[in-house]
Amino acid sequence: MNKVSYYLVIFIGALTCLSFLPHAFGGMKAVLEHIAKDEIQEPAANGMQMIWLYSSIMMLLSGIWMLFLAKPIKNGDAKARLQILLLGIGLSVFGVACTYISGKIDAMFLFTIQGIILLLASTIFFKRKNDE
Repeated sequence: MNKVSYYLVIFIGALTCLSFLPHAFGGMKAVLEHIAKDEIQEPAANGMQMIWLYSSIMMLLSGIWMLFLAKPIKNGDAKARLQILLLGIGLSVFGVACTYISGKIDAMFLFTIQGIILLLASTIFFKRKNDE
């Protein structure tokens, strides 16, 4: 049993699902305000809204997917491990890239931390079914 990995995946999955709410509603409001002030102009304005909507939906779906993978992780499933590993790599790379682009550690760095936690859940704390 992978109790530690299970709880780490549940934690990051729930956090990612909850992050959808401020991202989708507060973030989209901010995007619309920037468009209204002409800080984001056409044709980029429509694209920015679509990208923001897409990223909000994908954030929610990623969190839900992590929650679906938590029980197979607990049972030592290798396919679930690979998926959590890939999600961890993706979140880590995204967070580091955002930090590099902005030139400072800001809220986007939290994606790096989430990714590292998933990497730990799928490597150090993970035990295969037959390793117990």
